Amino acid sequence: MKKWKRMLAVSAITGSLLFSSSLASAKSFKDLSNDHWAQHEINYLVDEQIISGYPDGAFYPNQTITKAQAAIMLARALELKGSKNINFNDVPTSHSAYKDISAVVEAGIFPTTKEFKPNELVTRELMAELLVNAFKLEGTGAYAFKDVPKTAVSYKAISILAENDITVGSGDGAFKPKELVTRAQFSVFMARALNSDFLPNQYNIPMNVNPIVKLFDYALKNPEGIDTLFKTKPTLDMKAMSQSIKNIEVTELKEIARLNGITEFSVKLNVQLNEHQQNFLKEGENQLYFLVAKTDYMDFKIVSIYQKPHLLGDDSMMTSKEAVSLFSGANKAYWYVVSGGEGKRDLSTFTKGDLEYRYMAENLDSEEKLRAYLEKWYTPEQTANLFKELGFITHNGKLAQPNADGGSLLNWEKALGTLTKGSTTVKTYELKVPLGELNEVETVMGELRYVPGQGWKVHSLGN
Repeated sequence: MKKWKRMLAVSAITGSLLFSSSLASAKSFKDLSNDHWAQHEINYLVDEQIISGYPDGAFYPNQTITKAQAAIMLARALELKGSKNINFNDVPTSHSAYKDISAVVEAGIFPTTKEFKPNELVTRELMAELLVNAFKLEGTGAYAFKDVPKTAVSYKAISILAENDITVGSGDGAFKPKELVTRAQFSVFMARALNSDFLPNQYNIPMNVNPIVKLFDYALKNPEGIDTLFKTKPTLDMKAMSQSIKNIEVTELKEIARLNGITEFSVKLNVQLNEHQQNFLKEGENQLYFLVAKTDYMDFKIVSIYQKPHLLGDDSMMTSKEAVSLFSGANKAYWYVVSGGEGKRDLSTFTKGDLEYRYMAENLDSEEKLRAYLEKWYTPEQTANLFKELGFITHNGKLAQPNADGGSLLNWEKALGTLTKGSTTVKTYELKVPLGELNEVETVMGELRYVPGQGWKVHSLGN
């Protein structure tokens, strides 16, 4: 499945900014205005090559979508390839959508029936079933709408769709399951299922409407429009700053935290300055921190720009799977360091005190390199603890460790985690980790802490 990433790699430019992630304007449809309520989701699906509109250059956003059209979009989104093993009474193999229809039926998204009814219109309840089946959405089935009884066939799918924030209903507690779905509406629901940045209950910021992306473009092309990207008039002289930039290379744009409706981004860039004076950017490498707020649907503004991280916590949702992934990564990093790293190394050993030491490989042969590697996963405090506990010393200008082997039988790939305590700065988990291929499970307690400017890191991991 193709998805937007929360990190964006950017190319070097002179006079214009070129992003490597389909951020150029999507195909323009003659019947889709720039202020259409679904334009961002439709453009996203165009960028992902899921939709392309009609040959006459129109999208027909208000036209109700058919089952065949929905099948085509789902097959493209999931990159499904159909076969000719399924026979339909009403969809011959020569039908333009046959391969897509057969693909989604084979995938279990649509039920297997003798008649597919390709021109039948999609209702909201069918849309819910399709999205739940296609994206394997999960939920308890506890979310209820007043017009969807628990006895309804589509009750569970509709409930799961709501639990995943893909739908919020009609606003009066109803879902209107029998109402037909337009092409624009289906595009919006699909974009939400594909990319959480489009969820209505979140303050996610799709990169194609991110004001930071626009800022760098405006700095070189349209300095007069820069102030429109800010929530209030910026304290920095943005015009003077843009005039001082001769060349700019943005190497990283990464979301690092969300707190109280504000999203913080870290931006790394290399700047070449000219003779114009300003006191914010420096020649060479810069790292800036942007705070961005939502002002309206798909409308975001820059609140401020800092040279140091500003948010001291993060209230965005973290799933148990994401937490386990952090602990698993930290565990791998720990044993990687214990193994000595990789690459060329001095194979000689030496004795100091009562211990025999061996040198680290070239990618970890200094304290600076080792700490930088561990801090990808661990808090600075825990990195310092591990450096001390593992007995690293510098000898003859190279980092060395006690000469001993080690390993773990814990199978972190199959670990499960339960949040036991959480806040915007600390999260504690009880982790159930299988012991090798045995049926035994070991309980491990782990703690994550938010590190300003970096995100969630492992602070402790042990029994």
